[in-house]
Amino acid sequence: REFADVPPITVDKNRALQILVNLVKNAKHACDDSRRSDKRVTLRISRCPLGVSIVVTDNGVGIPAQNMTRIFSHGFTTRKNGHGFGLHSGALAARELGGSLAAASDGPGCGAVFTLQLPLTPPKASP
Repeated sequence: REFADVPPITVDKNRALQILVNLVKNAKHACDDSRRSDKRVTLRISRCPLGVSIVVTDNGVGIPAQNMTRIFSHGFTTRKNGHGFGLHSGALAARELGGSLAAASDGPGCGAVFTLQLPLTPPKASP
């Protein structure tokens, strides 16, 4: 873990934790499914222009290029017992919190990087 000194954020704690727990679980599954002996999941927290950036990186199975545009789609999964709700609901929750959720991977065998950006304060509700 690599945690920078960042200001506190004021967002729905349960929603933010739901996103993070799902990202860490997915990273663990990706590492478990790889044949690597040096499995690694890293959590980085730093300041970003929006507020705070939380990056979950793994060196697991990676994401094929053809799946990158679909991983946040409702019902899309590559796991045998998966439901395809986690990343979809995480992306929606991030937007509702005024932030974003993005993914990157150099392909199969190259791991993945998920970046959750959250504002310091929640967005103002529309009247």
